[in-house]
Amino acid sequence: MGAGPSGSTCAYNLKRFHPAASVLLIDQATFPRVKPCGGGISPDVKNYIDFDISDILNCQQKKIFLVVNQQKIAADCDLWMVRREHFDHFLLKKAQERGVVVKQDCRVTDINNQPSRVVVQTLQGNFTGKIAVIAEGSRGTLAKKLKLTAKNNITAALEYEHYQENPDVPLHIDFEQTKNGYAWIFPKSDGLSIGIGRFSSKKNVPELGLPQQLKKYLHDYHITDIDKKQWHGHPVQLYSGKRKLVYHRILLVGEIAGAVDPLIAEGIRPSIKSGFYAAKILAETIEKNNVRLLRQYDQLFHQMIGKDFQYARIAAYLLFRYFNKTMTSILTHSAAKSFAKVFSGQACYSDYLTARRLLRMVM
Repeated sequence: MGAGPSGSTCAYNLKRFHPAASVLLIDQATFPRVKPCGGGISPDVKNYIDFDISDILNCQQKKIFLVVNQQKIAADCDLWMVRREHFDHFLLKKAQERGVVVKQDCRVTDINNQPSRVVVQTLQGNFTGKIAVIAEGSRGTLAKKLKLTAKNNITAALEYEHYQENPDVPLHIDFEQTKNGYAWIFPKSDGLSIGIGRFSSKKNVPELGLPQQLKKYLHDYHITDIDKKQWHGHPVQLYSGKRKLVYHRILLVGEIAGAVDPLIAEGIRPSIKSGFYAAKILAETIEKNNVRLLRQYDQLFHQMIGKDFQYARIAAYLLFRYFNKTMTSILTHSAAKSFAKVFSGQACYSDYLTARRLLRMVM
């Protein structure tokens, strides 16, 4: 349930690993649909799909600029850019080509976890299966009904899509524009995705004024003729720690499972990874007809995604809690290069964020 990158990748790979499986992919939207997102993808995603995506790439970025304390540090990177409405639709069609049955404009109203099956209730009728996968975003309700949601770890994001041919603006991550978060510019061949995100929790509600801050940021880049239809606000559910992702015959993938980087809010690559690893477990579960094998997904998700995100989570806490101290110590050319490698999928946080280095951030 949910045909974003995690849901479509999971469905596709399940048919790839177990061709005899009957797979139904449901989404309440009709594709292609608008999806607010910076659209940056690491080339690392090619390790989790077996088809070429070059035709759907908008452009490629080889340089990233980190901005803080009136400094701008450049680093080499390797990042692909996509328009999510096209990319998500592309993945969905690939799943269909593999034999996945797709139902669009199909809203799920409830899900019942029974001893030998799962019953999914929708406005188009009920569907029954041995296993159900929930691939919701942060606004989803199904995981909440099953009490499988994480503790509050939300970033509030506001984004503007500016369209122009071949904009001469490089990729930016800017920590000067807002407290407890950052702004970004993700260039495309046909425009710019410009946004601001702020982290929040029950004890730390973000300050007001995201629209005003984003408008100022747009003006800094001489974008004054603003089309209000291109404003997109949305919450993002960040990784918040190891937790239960399997409930008998139901498992979670993608954003609702915590597959969003808690430091930079990257979600496409980790969501695709979660769908891939879920498909591996699902294929084995179906092959051996043993639903208990689903429990392996909890540990596999932690090993392949969550474990490294723990480092990012600690770094995010220190970075935004002790901003003035940490920025002075970490904003170096070496740190920028390390950040770019992680962002590009060429390295992990654990390769650089040792306990000693994390401690030095606040000393």
